[in-house]
Amino acid sequence: MEFLMFLPLIALLLSIVLYFSVRTYIIREKKAQRQKIAELFHDLKSPLTSILGYVELLQSKERSREQQKEFLGIIEFESEKLLQMLSGGISDSTERTSTNSSTNCAKIISLISRGFTPDANRKNATIEYSCDPNLYVDFEENKLWRVISNLVENSIKYNKSGGKIILSARLEDDYVIIECEDTGIGIKPENIPKVFNKGFRENNALPGFGYGLATVREIVTKNGGYIQLQSEYGVGTKFTLKLRKAVSLPSESPESVLVN
Repeated sequence: MEFLMFLPLIALLLSIVLYFSVRTYIIREKKAQRQKIAELFHDLKSPLTSILGYVELLQSKERSREQQKEFLGIIEFESEKLLQMLSGGISDSTERTSTNSSTNCAKIISLISRGFTPDANRKNATIEYSCDPNLYVDFEENKLWRVISNLVENSIKYNKSGGKIILSARLEDDYVIIECEDTGIGIKPENIPKVFNKGFRENNALPGFGYGLATVREIVTKNGGYIQLQSEYGVGTKFTLKLRKAVSLPSESPESVLVN
């Protein structure tokens, strides 16, 4: 009977434990939802920037019919990707889904560089790029696009007026080395270990969520690649990707991927 005297106290303690357990779960779920929304907004920004970039390129000067067709095709492709993202039709997975991919580096580097050129110009910066048109990587095209887009966007954001973004790719043994280098503000030495952490931003005064580089590293490492960062504060930053070269090549001619 003495035990019954403690039942209200036990019930109270269990209620408190239950309350804080539920509260912790709700806070964790809300935080996960906020993070998911922030990542989605970040992923939406890249195709939007590309669309606006190619619209500006179309308006900047007279284009040949072939160039107009190519640019409009990219705008259509990015628009469809946006709609699919918003409707949940595109997986945001960073996992490898193809066992034998063959993506042309020159095509991706060229299209991204030209698409981000108007964005760079607004910062009074320029984008330079070079790549052998016969260079193919064993990496899914949409994931390579996400990786390089994030790096270029980051290089523009943290660049200086009159600065440069230099994109290049070369073959080294069984790997393709892709470099994205800028003459921007650089990263403080104490912040370099934090750069790939989700939510980290070198300069909180600039817009963004801090998920871009975390996503880049996740995609690269989960797809058998490597990423390296070199930065000197006040001088600039260079990201180096090491990706496996493609085992087999597609049948289309690589020369067709570049349009001036």
